[in-house]
Amino acid sequence: MLMALPASADFSTNMGAATKHTFRGVKLSDKDFVLNAGVDYQGPFGVYLGAWGYTGGIEDLDTSEVNAYGGFAFSLWDVSIGLGTIRYERAQQTGFSEYNVNLAWDAYRLSTYQDEDATYVYNEVAANYDFWGGNGLAFTFGHTDNEDDAIKDKWNFGMSWVLAMPGNVDFDFSVTRHQSKGNGLTLGMSKQLDW
Repeated sequence: MLMALPASADFSTNMGAATKHTFRGVKLSDKDFVLNAGVDYQGPFGVYLGAWGYTGGIEDLDTSEVNAYGGFAFSLWDVSIGLGTIRYERAQQTGFSEYNVNLAWDAYRLSTYQDEDATYVYNEVAANYDFWGGNGLAFTFGHTDNEDDAIKDKWNFGMSWVLAMPGNVDFDFSVTRHQSKGNGLTLGMSKQLDW
């Protein structure tokens, strides 16, 4: 989530690899190794646009995904407010969109997401703590309220540790817990390029 009001436009790209792709505590990738890449644009007046995708597996792209997102964010004193939308396109599935509202203060964020058909709402509280040299810890706690009784009122929790390396390379170690899907562990590496 971009929460800034830049004076000029900025582009950045990222690429990485991970042992799996997890979305809100649920493993979506079929394989145990995925590649991902994305591009972000941050323009004037808090406008942001971007796209991100991952391979479902090097030898099998059946669970690949591409997301496009956009919105705007602005700050009032120490509080940041953001409004946006995300479009999800997953292989062998019908695409869908979400709308989101984000409120951030210091290291803390409160977000709510709703799909275009208003069949579910996902709420998340997050905290990001920076330590020495760009290293840090991130915590997320989310709740899904879905009209489908089979997945209604599901909770998920995540904790990530990020190790910043020279050259804008990050290593991350993530542990997740989903109420019905169980525990997950993901190891990843990413590199960011600013333009």
